Formats: sequence, structure tokens, C-alpha cells
Amino acid sequence: MLDGFSWLHSFNIYWFLIINSNPFHSLAPHITFSFFLRSVELGQLRSEVFEAFSDWGAKFIRPQACQGFGILQMMRMKGESWLPVVVVFVLFELMGHNISSAAFTPPDNYLIACGSSQNVSFQGKTYVPDSVHSFLDLKRGTSVVAKPNSSFPSPIYQSARIFSSISSYKFDIKKEGRHWIRLYFYPIPNSGQNLMSSLITVATDDFVLLNNFTFKNYNGSYMFKEYAVNVTSDTLTLSFIPSNNSVAFVNAIEVVSVPDGVLPDQAVAINSSSPVSGLSALAFETVFRLNTGGPLITAENDTLGRIWENDAKYLHVNSSALNVSVNPVSIRYPPALTTEIAPNWVYASADVMEDAKVANMNFNITWVFSVNQNFSYFVRVHFCDIVSKALNNLVFNLYINDDIAIESLDLSTFTGGLNVPYYRDFVSNASVDSDTFTVSIGPDATSDMENAIMNGLEIFKISSEAKSLDGLSSVESFLPQSPSKKNKIGIIIGSTVGALAAFGLIVLCCCWLAARRSKTTTHQALPWLPLSLYGNSQTMTKMTTTSQKSGTASCISLASSNLGRLFTFQEILDATNNTSIFDGGNSGTEDADEGATSAVFSQLVNPRGR
Repeated sequence: MLDGFSWLHSFNIYWFLIINSNPFHSLAPHITFSFFLRSVELGQLRSEVFEAFSDWGAKFIRPQACQGFGILQMMRMKGESWLPVVVVFVLFELMGHNISSAAFTPPDNYLIACGSSQNVSFQGKTYVPDSVHSFLDLKRGTSVVAKPNSSFPSPIYQSARIFSSISSYKFDIKKEGRHWIRLYFYPIPNSGQNLMSSLITVATDDFVLLNNFTFKNYNGSYMFKEYAVNVTSDTLTLSFIPSNNSVAFVNAIEVVSVPDGVLPDQAVAINSSSPVSGLSALAFETVFRLNTGGPLITAENDTLGRIWENDAKYLHVNSSALNVSVNPVSIRYPPALTTEIAPNWVYASADVMEDAKVANMNFNITWVFSVNQNFSYFVRVHFCDIVSKALNNLVFNLYINDDIAIESLDLSTFTGGLNVPYYRDFVSNASVDSDTFTVSIGPDATSDMENAIMNGLEIFKISSEAKSLDGLSSVESFLPQSPSKKNKIGIIIGSTVGALAAFGLIVLCCCWLAARRSKTTTHQALPWLPLSLYGNSQTMTKMTTTSQKSGTASCISLASSNLGRLFTFQEILDATNNTSIFDGGNSGTEDADEGATSAVFSQLVNPRGR
């Protein structure tokens, strides 16, 4: 046993991955850590256990990642004195590996190599041929496979599926919600078709993703597109639509579930007092995703397979920003924020003001992007204070298109500490007078430290009212309606019309019944009700004449609000013994008082008089 290991030692291991060709491999992070070792009685460990452990560790750790320290050589040394070092080293590696491997497992995860006859490995993922899936609805599509050569950007672009008419892929969806739709395009040379001039339109069931795209007007040899679409059924149909006398093609497709909560339903609206809601029903297109102040982050180093590019080419003034970084393992995620929002690599690097130590600074760091001004944009800004030495020192402002988005932002008030990630979401239009979109940060006038920081930036295009992410046309203008969709629309229209008709019929019946009841109440005669002769009563007398077979008789109809008994003229004569009741009482009735009517008529017109 070496004397140096019989005491408590502190080791600072700085390793390495700049040596490695891929400095962002998930099994080889760039970390710095300190640990303490106590001497170990070597006799307590059997040599065969050490050998097995060493062999396993040699397989687990990539040799390129260990060149700086000769870790593998240490592990293979027969001197077991190095065992504590190796144990701690591999345990740290294993911890990092377990953290990254405990990532989100998407319920739907389709990786399709279109036109290929074999599996294709790309960015740590395996893509399978589209021909092996019977549920993929391919119509009249031909495949093209090119011979690998150095001119191809990557293996995923070495095959393609070409369509001469409308064709579609149909994916079974296990869990509804937002899904990444990633499309890869590369016009393979010598394919038998002029793919450079092809006009490609791509649409889902509800949204237009790409509209008459052609490589002739594109400044690049290949193209990658990423969308986030909310799937609300158990299937997703992805249609490829060539224009007249042309073809459409695609090299690879990804359809992958997005974790709940990664993209919100609501965000702050710039220049508006109320937030924008209902975002989950809209489609997004990723137009920019930046790791500000840091290098490219590939899909294999992001939990959700996203790509984060460096921000240098978008800076308005390159000399205005200074790149800073810390060890990614020093980033402390709060409970409500995970690597699904952004990997720790994003929060471990940042752009700050280049002349932060110069007094009386008055400038901003600005990023400028070219966008389509006919659309609105969802913006997510990532922050993490990795430069301050104490809380509440860094206060700055965030601007979007020269409008204030956050004023006097003190990250400490939201995070409660340093090296703690934080992000904010916004919705904004492009600049009114140009196809540019700007994001700026600058110091706040009330801050003791005149500095500003930004760690990451994402900008998504939001689908228009026509449900399009490219152009003004809707899906209906490209795809003929299927019989099932027509039937569904017919059922909806028929049900609506039927419901309205039934409602109208019910209303008419109610009105008819009400009118009939009112008429009956108004005109129905109630027998032997007295006729009111008081001044406050509304009475009306009318004479009607009724013709009968036996002769013609006149009757008096007394109608009023009290509806009195009706008497015929003959009944009155019979009741008065044919005595006239209209002559003032002196025409043949000797026993009647002068000026009085007959008793019977008085009884009729005023029953209470007797």
C-alpha cells in the first residue's frame, strides 16, 4: 500500500472532453469535482472482483474520453492502490449516465428512414425503413437509395421516398397531445427525378406545414424542419402533395410525443395587458433555437432530441457579447423545471455584456432574425445567473422588437439562488415595417451591476387563422375531402338543421296553444253571470242578426269583460208576456208604474234589483 493513500486526500479532477471529438457526449460530461479518499485495506477486496470491475469500467467509459488521465491504464494496473480513485470515478460517471438515461420516454416514437431498405443510425437514434410498417399508408410512392459518399450531409439523407401524386403516412397515436414532427429533405443526385426543382407541400389532418417548397429558391443543400402539432385523435396523417407536373419527396420522418407542460397553452402578449390563450390548439414551427454563449448541442445530448445552435451569427454586434460558462453539473434545477425544458448545457453557458466592468455603459446585446411578418411568434427566453457572486446584484431588461418584455428583471427573486434555471414565454408579432425579429438585453438603470445575461432562446412560428405555417392556404385547398370527412360534416349539418327545426316546431306549438287558450278565455260564455253596468266597467253592446229556417230573429248580444248570459228576443217576449219593454211602461200594461220597465227585464239587466 502506498503511503500517500494512508491519509485523507483531496483530489481535484479536471477532465477533459475538449480532447474528445464530441465534447457533449452524454456519457462524458465536462465536470470538475472534489472528493476525499481514505485508505482502504486491500486485503478486504478480492482481486477477481477488482478485475471484473475494471473490465466493466473499461467498457463503460469511452477510451477517447480518458486519454488525458490514462484512466484505463489505472484501472488495469495490478496495484490495487488505485482502486478508490477508480471506484469514485466510475460512480460519478454512472450517476451522470443514470440521470441522463432517466429521461422522458415518449409514448409515440416513430423514426422512419424513407425509401431505405435497412435501419439507419443517426445522432444516437435508429431509423427503420418505411416499408416495414403495414400501418403506414403509402400510395404510389417510389423509393430511391443512393450510394454513400462524402458529399452526403449524413446517412439519414442517403435514401428518399418520391411521390408523383398525393400520398400519405398514417401513424397510430397512443397518447393524444403535442407531437414533434421532424422532416428531413435532401435532393439526392442521379435519382431519376429533378428533385432540385420539385415543389413540395406537406400537411397534417388540420395544418399546412410546408407549401410549395423548392430547393431552387433555398440557400442550402439540405433542409431540416421541426414542428409541434397537437394531435387530438388516435391517428395522425402526414400527406405529401406534389404540384402539377412535379414530384414531392422526403428522406426521413420523426413523429415523437412531447411531454405535457413543455409547450404551454398561455403566454404573455407583448404590448397587451391580457395574455394569449389557446396556444395548445395551434401548430408551432421551430424557426430558431439558440444556445447563447455556448457551442452546438446535438439531438443526442438533448432529452427531447432538439438541436441548439450557436448564436454568434445572429448577433447584431459581435463585440457586444462576452461568452461565459460554468460546469453543467453546477446547474441546480428547481422542482418545477426539468431538462425537458432545456438541457443543463444551455444554462451552463451565456452571453453577457462585453464591457461589463466599464462604468456608465449604455448599450444592449441584440440578436436579429429574419422572419415572415405575416405570422405571430412564440418566444421562450432562458436565463440562469452564472456570473454573480451574490444575490440581487444582477438586474436587467429584456426587449422584444424594441418593446419592453421584462423590466428590472432580478433573477434572484424568482430562483432564490445562483445557477438556478429560469425561463419566460411570450407571444409577439414580427416588426411592423420589415421581416425582422429582434431580441435584446440591457442593464437596468437601478442596478448596481451594469450587466445583462441570456442563456438560451427559442422562437416558434404560430399557425395562422387558416391553420397554415407556410402561406395563406388551408388544408382544404390542397387535399380533397375524404368520404368519411364529408359524411361527418353531413351528419353535423343534418343534426344542426334537425335540432333547429324541432325547436322551431316546439315554439310554434307553444304559440298556437297560447293563442287558443287566450281566445277561449276571451270568448267563452259563462252562464248567468251578471252584466256590469258600472261606470268603471268597459261594456259593449252590439246587435247581430241570425237567419234561421223558421224565420228571422234578432238577438241582442251583450259582451263585456264579465261575459253575461245571452237571451234571444223571443225569450224576452215570452218572459214579458209579449209586453213591450221599450215604451216607457205605458203601452198596454195597466199595472205598471209610469216610467218603469217590466220586472222581468229589470231582473235580466240587474239581478240584484229584486
